[in-house]
Amino acid sequence: MLRLQIGREVNQCNHFLRMSLMSRRNPEIEQRLWQQVTRRRPWHTEPEILVPTECTPFKESILFAEPTNFRVLELGSGWGEYAGAYLKDHPDHNYIAFEIKVDRILNTLRLVRRSGAHALRMIPVNLNWYFEQILPPAAFDLVIVNFPDPWPKRRHWKHRLIQSPFPDALGSLLRPGACLQVATDYGPYARRMLSIFRQHPRFKSLVQDPDYRRERFASAYSTKFERIQRAAGKRPYYMSWQYHP
Repeated sequence: MLRLQIGREVNQCNHFLRMSLMSRRNPEIEQRLWQQVTRRRPWHTEPEILVPTECTPFKESILFAEPTNFRVLELGSGWGEYAGAYLKDHPDHNYIAFEIKVDRILNTLRLVRRSGAHALRMIPVNLNWYFEQILPPAAFDLVIVNFPDPWPKRRHWKHRLIQSPFPDALGSLLRPGACLQVATDYGPYARRMLSIFRQHPRFKSLVQDPDYRRERFASAYSTKFERIQRAAGKRPYYMSWQYHP
């Protein structure tokens, strides 16, 4: 039954990704897209899951279990290894994770619950649909983007998470001095990321020239996808950028 549900979720994501591109010029499709985002599913009853009810930022009292503590945002949490390891070491930190695949969400919940941490909140919303619209401004201290889909074909580049508008959208959510950590295994995408952030006046690299490294940061954690890529002989690119408003 779970496999059937996962298959349906994947098909729906593909369908509504196409709709999201159309919705930018069609209010009716935009309304249908929002209905899809807010439609309740059985696994939404898990206490860590936050489903937006309107297209406005979550209240900080709802989003953060410990509002005065350090705040982390992970964009695309995958199977949850990073979140689980991070919260095991920092159980008092707030950790907000975006992920849309139900099997990965449930696995993340299992890993984090084992750590004993209680400040995880997961938002099952596609980042290509809604992002800064549902998060509060100037709210985060650290943002993690691990191996986002590179969409290597030119006609698919419009689906990439990190594009020219991304730094401004992300910057609106960051506290002064907040950091963004990015990892990718795809060289052309890494070069595009570097170009985008080097040109932005409010993000400064925390890595010496050429603004990236090929070994994971000491403060970061391994993920399943990273291990797969390294086993295949690939050396990922790691970047760290600090926000200065």
